[in-house]
Amino acid sequence: MKKRLGSLAAALFLLLPMTAAAETTWVVDASVPVVGAGGGYVFREFRVTTGVWPVAAGHTAGVVYTWDNWQTTQWGTLTWQYNAANAYGSQDEVWKGSFLIPPHVSWSSVQYAIYVDDAAGNRTWNNNNGQNFVVVPGGA
Repeated sequence: MKKRLGSLAAALFLLLPMTAAAETTWVVDASVPVVGAGGGYVFREFRVTTGVWPVAAGHTAGVVYTWDNWQTTQWGTLTWQYNAANAYGSQDEVWKGSFLIPPHVSWSSVQYAIYVDDAAGNRTWNNNNGQNFVVVPGGA
């Protein structure tokens, strides 16, 4: 019996890392509010807040976004804010970023995808199931 339990423990030790879930990230909030005006321009900022699970050391999070339907792309690094309790009795990380949109560009929405890197550098993307996330001026 001890031999079987030892074999089971060894098998679980070897198999669990292969079945471990990757990081998960999701959009908590996004907006493009007016942050100033002057000189005939209106200044807007793309703001995004994301959640990351599980809480783990070594995470980095970011966003890739565009205001011209991917003719150009911008990359932004998100900043860890705090860990928040979740509905499952665990915790999620909360990450935020704010990025200025040049006042001279013509645009109608910001399309974006978010990502999280784990401590080993493995990147997990969330692009809204291939549709990209979209936020319009003044709202989500």
